[in-house]
Amino acid sequence: MSSYIVWKYAHLLMFVFWVGTDMGVFLAARRCTDPKLSFATRVTLLHMALRIELLPRTMWEAALPFGVMLSRDMGLLPISTGMLAAVWVFSIAWWAISMTGAWFYDKSFGHRLGRITNVLTLLVGGCLIALALSSAAGHGPIAADADWLQIKVGLYGLINLLVVWMIVAFDPLGAAFGRLAVEGSRPEIESIISQTMNRSALIIWATYVLIVVVGFIGTTKLAG
Repeated sequence: MSSYIVWKYAHLLMFVFWVGTDMGVFLAARRCTDPKLSFATRVTLLHMALRIELLPRTMWEAALPFGVMLSRDMGLLPISTGMLAAVWVFSIAWWAISMTGAWFYDKSFGHRLGRITNVLTLLVGGCLIALALSSAAGHGPIAADADWLQIKVGLYGLINLLVVWMIVAFDPLGAAFGRLAVEGSRPEIESIISQTMNRSALIIWATYVLIVVVGFIGTTKLAG
């Protein structure tokens, strides 16, 4: 079995577990905004959403090394062994910092790791968009005749930027639930919770659309 087949299969699984499980995160988070539910139920739903989110988070970050391996095996991304090792080391570190911050989301050091994760994610997104634009201009590193891959890489970079935007947009929910625990359900607090979820939902659905588009381009090579 060739390594290309292995990485292609891993790439497919990544998309399935990314979008599929993230939909569970979205539905649980959306349900926790219902003021008709008890506070304990709402907190449980929110906690479940944050725990389920660990799987799509892993898949989203695995897209970087998986994509590099698949592109290399297709002969569309010339990359040295040293650079390939650097991609894997960075990806594992990015994932470890991200997962630790997400697991300890209610701790101060978890918040600090979350901020580091956001910076790393912005770095990944910006660099991938820059590489896609450089390749489209004929400067590499992606093969000049693989315009579909250039677009795919650029869109994945954009997804990373949207992920950070979504995290920032979602952030007020934690403080609102803290107030909810102390003050009880009040129109002002419920308004913050619902507005936060509505803003986040727009970004989440935009991300889903981009993931579907990226998967379609990668499968059909339509742009090429």
